[in-house]
Amino acid sequence: MIKNNALNPIYVEEIKSARRENAVSRAENSEEDSSFSKVLADRQTDCPYGYLAENGVIVYNGVVFVCDPRTNSICLGDMNDPKEVLRISLPSGGSLRVNVNNFGDISKAAGMFSPEDLNAILRAISQYNHCTKKLYEIEQEENEVMKLRSKLPE
Repeated sequence: MIKNNALNPIYVEEIKSARRENAVSRAENSEEDSSFSKVLADRQTDCPYGYLAENGVIVYNGVVFVCDPRTNSICLGDMNDPKEVLRISLPSGGSLRVNVNNFGDISKAAGMFSPEDLNAILRAISQYNHCTKKLYEIEQEENEVMKLRSKLPE
């Protein structure tokens, strides 16, 4: 019993020393974490996958996306004609705007997207293609009806 009491102060000092070292180590790690978060925050922009951007541009497997923080989106292709741009909401946040002439580029950059985002993108492209096909079919039927109508006697 006396030995335990005599050893306790030694252990207490070792424990206190270990706690001080641990506190210093945690402080150093938090400084490293904060500096890393500062670097990451500096690189991020207000657009999806902004952490991949350099100067507002993401280049992934040769595919170039432009960040648009105003709309919280990344853009692929020419955005000048809104009729040729498909806007896709991403489950991870923000949106992807793609010129319909650049659908093929999505396959090259598929690895950049999360599985949920990629699923949403492929579903949106599939729906767009389906709707475009149906509009074309309606236009063809209207043309046939107009031809038949013009052949009818008045």
